[in-house]
Amino acid sequence: MNNKMKKGSILVTVLIAIAVCTTIALFIYERTMAAYGTVISLQNDYQGAIYAMTAIEAIEMAFQYDEATYDCADDIWMKVPPIPLDNGFMTAYIKPLNAKIPLAGLNSKDEALKERTQKAFEEIMRNLELTEPDIYELLTWVGASDPTGERYDENGAPYSAKSGQLQTLAEFAFIPSFKADFAKIVPYVSIAGDGNKINLNLASKEVIDAYIPELSAYSDQIISTRETEPFKDVSAIYNIMGAAMQDEYSKILPYIDVKSSLFYIKLELNIGDDNIYYHLLVQRNGASVSPLKYIEGNSIDYF
Repeated sequence: MNNKMKKGSILVTVLIAIAVCTTIALFIYERTMAAYGTVISLQNDYQGAIYAMTAIEAIEMAFQYDEATYDCADDIWMKVPPIPLDNGFMTAYIKPLNAKIPLAGLNSKDEALKERTQKAFEEIMRNLELTEPDIYELLTWVGASDPTGERYDENGAPYSAKSGQLQTLAEFAFIPSFKADFAKIVPYVSIAGDGNKINLNLASKEVIDAYIPELSAYSDQIISTRETEPFKDVSAIYNIMGAAMQDEYSKILPYIDVKSSLFYIKLELNIGDDNIYYHLLVQRNGASVSPLKYIEGNSIDYF
């Protein structure tokens, strides 16, 4: 082999070696950056958990100082401002479950309650002009109607109706006819009953009209009155309805309240480039607060 061929072979070998080393270096760099990203994400998750626990303790303290016999939009726990963090901020949303229609009534053995809940849900869908969701699919899902034995399919993975009470509102996404529009319904319903009553100081006009249709003629007055002076007792509703409506008032008493005991706490943490969400269902009994469910999830409302 002459000198030129030897030099050419050496050059090719060197070029191959450089290419291999470059590939390895790029691979190591990519793995390093991926590992760094994972470490940062884990660090943010850890920080988020600490912040969330601290916020929940503060909220529990706010509940303990709330000695009123009624709950309303003026309570301090309803107005928690965004909390600045070292590299972001945290926002706490506190939502009494009885400000919305309690879907637990769909599983009730009380036929009057079951009928009231179903009609309220259908009224909300009409108000939202939703035609695709099928109330009977929901009833089958929670087991409030006779099981059909129907199995659903999601990307080749079959599943059947739950046949039990909703544990989270995210379950709507698994009911075929609700997948597209369930996010529009979520603001008006809750998973739990809280005594199957709604808080007239906090429920929207849409919820009052749908769940307590006996009050639909008075809902505007109820809204305007509570903005000036919250209802301290359900008997105040009797004064609005008048003595002539004694029978209607007695009929709705099992479904109205001015106090809340079940609360949904949703924490949104914006840390760096990450948005982290914590969802907690708590029950208040006097001055004590007990956690019932905890989920680390996405931005949708779970309870």
